[in-house]
Amino acid sequence: PAVRIFSNDLVDLSEWRGFHMFELGLALMSLAAVFALKAPPSERFKAFSPMDFVTFALFAPGIALLCAVLGLGRIVWWTEAAWIGWALIGSILLLTVAIVIEYNRKTPLINLKWMAGPDIVRLALIIVGIRVVLSEQTYGAVGLMTQMGLGPDQMHGLFWLILIATAAGSATSALTMNPAKLYKPIAIALALIAVGAFLDSHSTVLTRPSQLYFSQALLAFAAAFFIGPAMMSGVVQVLQKGAHNFVSFIVVFGIGQNVGGLLGSAVVGTLQTVREKFHSSQLSEAITLGDPNVTQRLQQLSGAYARVIGDPALRTAEGQVLLQQQISQQAHVLAYNDVFLLIAVFAAIGCLWVTFHHLRPRFQARRAARQAARTGPDAEAVSAAAAAID
Repeated sequence: PAVRIFSNDLVDLSEWRGFHMFELGLALMSLAAVFALKAPPSERFKAFSPMDFVTFALFAPGIALLCAVLGLGRIVWWTEAAWIGWALIGSILLLTVAIVIEYNRKTPLINLKWMAGPDIVRLALIIVGIRVVLSEQTYGAVGLMTQMGLGPDQMHGLFWLILIATAAGSATSALTMNPAKLYKPIAIALALIAVGAFLDSHSTVLTRPSQLYFSQALLAFAAAFFIGPAMMSGVVQVLQKGAHNFVSFIVVFGIGQNVGGLLGSAVVGTLQTVREKFHSSQLSEAITLGDPNVTQRLQQLSGAYARVIGDPALRTAEGQVLLQQQISQQAHVLAYNDVFLLIAVFAAIGCLWVTFHHLRPRFQARRAARQAARTGPDAEAVSAAAAAID
């Protein structure tokens, strides 16, 4: 949200150079903060070996190609650009070779066996899943407002609210985090995302940023609320299995965040395009010039050019263009609503899944306690009978 608030001013000052300098400044501030906040003394050990550079040389371009495919596939369209397929093949080959090398190493940089454990796989799915559903905000809501003809300046209020909600989510997460119940805030975050996306699924061509304040605040709060518990869950797994798995956790968390965000935008953008084509065809087929309502609307649109165009046929043609633009706009809104509703369903399913895994140990403990209570008296009776026989 901060980038969307200040990016236009930076671009106006010195075009894209100012924006990139701003990003560089933020990176340098982060680096200074890392050096200023020194970690306490701890055990040191050699974490890298020469073979790690081979893995990195294969892994980094493989992920880069995958990110390029996910980021640009929906823009150039998946089946229209041949390089999409070649980039995807190259990504699969590079990542496969890197995985084979790491799997057969005695001291791997990326511990695939640890990453294949059920807890880490579940954590990775949660991170990717939440980033996918959060694309409703980063791509969906902003795209909807852009389709309505609104620019960044008209959405400053929405971006400020998102920034405030993000800060509130981070503070709430830090104050309420419980290492024994890390799945609970994740389930709450998914529930908030489901509610926010469901509210946005009722948008119309008259929807404006002020009508999205509540739903987008829920999504921004949830986006910041889940990061802390998700990271802590991975850190707990690292501490339990050994600090040498920390690099593997960073890989899981970082790739899950980045690839999940790109995957979300790719999925949402693709679904929105497909559904827009569907709704556009449906609306176009339903509109015929023999319909009195359509004829009246066409006359109204043509009348807007009465003072500048004297030819009735040309005015009618311009009215038809305006009508087609309104049909296209309505089709885009319906497509975004379909995507928002699908995201709400996906987030609700994720919430139920995380809640199930959060409550399952409790159910198992209660079941074990009940079984122990049932078998306890029988065991005492058998012991008493055996003592009497002796």
